[in-house]
Amino acid sequence: MALDGKEIAVSRREFAILHALAERPGHVLSRSQLEDRIYGWQEEIESNAVEVHIHKLRAKLGRTRIETVRGDPSR
Repeated sequence: MALDGKEIAVSRREFAILHALAERPGHVLSRSQLEDRIYGWQEEIESNAVEVHIHKLRAKLGRTRIETVRGDPSR
């Protein structure tokens, strides 16, 4: 993956998160929606796995590229 002309290495799961977010720009995806996209059926999921992947992505891409929305986004 490239950002501003520089190659950036991302894991398979980090790429899956980016792909899911890029498919729905401007929309909020829940943690469970992201888990469904990055983990296979019957695969064990750590409780904070999505947050860890997002943290790593922010470290690689910059803190402002992925926004976290807490609570119910429809309120």
